[in-house]
Amino acid sequence: MSLFEIELNKDFKILNSNIFLKEDEFKKFYKKNNLNDRDNDDISNYLEESLLFKVHHDSFVMSNYRYEIDELIDIIKKNLYISNENSNEEILYPEWLLFYIAIKKEQVPFVNEKDFKKYLELFKYIAEIRYKKYIIRNVKNYISFSQYKEAANIKSILHKNLLEFLNNSQLDEKLLFEYLDYIFWFHYELKENEKYKLMWNLETYIIETVNLLVDKKIKVEDIYTKIAKNMRGTYSVLHDIHLHKPLYIEESEHYFQGYLSKINTVFKSNITIDSFMNTFITNSKYEDILFSYIELIKRFNANTISEHVMSAMIKGIVLGIEEILIDSLRIKPTELIDAIQSKEFIENKRSRTNLNKLLERTKMPKNDFNNKIFFDTLNKFIEEEIDTFEKYVVIFHRTRNYLAHNNINMNKFFWGEDGQKIIISGVIDSVILILYRIEMMKNELLLKGLKNES
Repeated sequence: MSLFEIELNKDFKILNSNIFLKEDEFKKFYKKNNLNDRDNDDISNYLEESLLFKVHHDSFVMSNYRYEIDELIDIIKKNLYISNENSNEEILYPEWLLFYIAIKKEQVPFVNEKDFKKYLELFKYIAEIRYKKYIIRNVKNYISFSQYKEAANIKSILHKNLLEFLNNSQLDEKLLFEYLDYIFWFHYELKENEKYKLMWNLETYIIETVNLLVDKKIKVEDIYTKIAKNMRGTYSVLHDIHLHKPLYIEESEHYFQGYLSKINTVFKSNITIDSFMNTFITNSKYEDILFSYIELIKRFNANTISEHVMSAMIKGIVLGIEEILIDSLRIKPTELIDAIQSKEFIENKRSRTNLNKLLERTKMPKNDFNNKIFFDTLNKFIEEEIDTFEKYVVIFHRTRNYLAHNNINMNKFFWGEDGQKIIISGVIDSVILILYRIEMMKNELLLKGLKNES
């Protein structure tokens, strides 16, 4: 388990806050993000008046007020800074001032005030977008009770107007990439200096910037591989902030390399790692299963292991494979055992005969089933049976029944006798081989279709 899986009080987060805060509200975040000196919450020495946000009550959505739909639409469509120019009615504190104060107080070495102000307009722009999204999410707080039934429709209308605002105020692509590089570097320095709460809050701005680039029809993969190139190891650095599964799986090629020899042996093929990875990456249905597989393997090598998390993962993986089989073979859940013995799934008659024998050999007694019988039977089967596709189908099916109906004996399931990991290794092998077989079936159907057409 990593530091960033630890449960914390969420009060420090700006994720769903009001964005533009009254002084007392801002000071709460100031303290919660460990910016104050002991009990001193005097922030006047760190803030310039020009950085505060002064608003007109009729050009801004205020708490404890109710608005007509037309008024909300008008505020969503307008540039908030222009429409509230020269106002002195109320002074608010933008959430990004938390980052600015950290710089002013020299809590983040190598990040200076000059660079922050260079990108100030982008901090302001993203704060405006976040604020308008906040209004839309919480629209019931700003409309009369009589309009509550229309809330979903009002949200839809406001969202369309937000899209119009975004389309009319698009920023330069190069500038957005520069800004993203800057705030990622800022994020890195916060992490290096153990300012984790501010770091997590800055992630909100990083994600919004990625979204703005995606809106420009730039592929997420291109954004991830372009940012902080000089810091890249195995994975693109933005995965630490917001994981993009397809690219993450692609960059996890080393976790799949070891399956090539097994696949080539079992299926008598000669595939390369590139063709193997392309088989899986192109199918979004496999993302959750493959991601869980990667995370499961990582946890085997972690300093602190949560076997309960690993148990949930392996259940999700195996039952996820069952869903894919049901979908691919177009069967009902009750027909699974017949389907995995079918000509469509096991092509060769000799292989189907062998599968039936292996299923019979590993049959578990219904009325006297227990953990010992399962582990003794499957351990012996995995160790003694030669590598065939049928063997791994049996491992999958017997494990599927065990996981669906029993509490896992985690020590035996994951570690086995003397830490041999026999069962978990066999189960993971079966998952990869079955996914590969499903893709082979698709190719076979495609070839049949082409032959019929010709």
